[in-house]
Amino acid sequence: MQRIPGSVTIDDVARHVGVAKGTVSRVLNNYTDISDATRKRILQAVKELGYQPSATARNLKRGRQDTLGIVIPVGHGSGADPFLAEFIDGIARALDEMGLDLLVTTAHSRDHMIETLHRLVARRKVDGFIITRTEVNDPRIAYLSEKKFPFVAHGRTSDPTGYAWFDIDNEAAFADGVRHLYSLGHERIGFIGGSLELNFALQRLHGYRQGLEALGVPHDPDLESLQDVSEKGGFAGAKALLSLDEPPTALLCVTDALAIGVVQFCRKYGLKVGSDVTVIGYDGLPVGEYLDPPLTTFSQSAQDAGGRVARKLIDVLDGKDPKSLQALAKAVLIRRASDGAPSMTPEKLSKLFRDRLNHQPHSDTKGE
Repeated sequence: MQRIPGSVTIDDVARHVGVAKGTVSRVLNNYTDISDATRKRILQAVKELGYQPSATARNLKRGRQDTLGIVIPVGHGSGADPFLAEFIDGIARALDEMGLDLLVTTAHSRDHMIETLHRLVARRKVDGFIITRTEVNDPRIAYLSEKKFPFVAHGRTSDPTGYAWFDIDNEAAFADGVRHLYSLGHERIGFIGGSLELNFALQRLHGYRQGLEALGVPHDPDLESLQDVSEKGGFAGAKALLSLDEPPTALLCVTDALAIGVVQFCRKYGLKVGSDVTVIGYDGLPVGEYLDPPLTTFSQSAQDAGGRVARKLIDVLDGKDPKSLQALAKAVLIRRASDGAPSMTPEKLSKLFRDRLNHQPHSDTKGE
């Protein structure tokens, strides 16, 4: 008779072999005081019967659930975050290689986020948490630090000491972005960012401003537009900046999702991306390669980042000092067709855009 997987007990194995339950248990726990002949018989029975040790009992003994948790903040954008989808996939792949599980849930507000963390900690549903989209002053990190509950952050806060994290040098990347655009001939360089509560958005804004200062380019606050980090936000940011009397000829976006929204806006109004308007994103999402035109972007592999933070959390759980598990990586500029030298002055771009506004806009509002 074929047994249902998981229905075979240690008692079944003991009866099958004709030994005591404790003998089976000692073999399964690698005790050496059992004869080789008995050990072979028990292991053969385990294989034939399809016995699987109880994960619950094993984890209770070890004090571990073999499950990591991530609580995704939602409710601030208009749809799914493509970077987070890739990031979670990277975590899941890394954990699968180690035979571990990932619990993913969501929270729609700061208060709900802390309530969710508290519930999962109290019920000991996970061994530790991965924190992403870190804020400048992050209540999640404050809460978990107070509770002394294991976690690793993807990103930093205003005080990056005392906990494990993996991050990209955001300031350097955006200073490099400004330098690259200036070398192409752009002097009016726009910035489309996100909420400055998000530490990566604040860091990238700082990098943008540092890049301008290093080149001696005057800072113009009108060239900065802060939006939801989504395609919808990119669409709105492009509209705000390209509607200026002296618009930027290049737009530097803090995420690829924002950059995709910019490309959609330009297509709607007949502006050629890469010549009329240069667009650069940040994330290196695979979808960027298949846009029309393909998107120039600063690449940080979301899957790789997910795997790295997962392995760091395992190191924390294994007793390594969290302060020794801090790593800062560098983003790499991948040039494609969405960036190039300016084909016209800001004044001519303004006139072209206003002319397009006065005509019926194109029908493909999504830029597909």
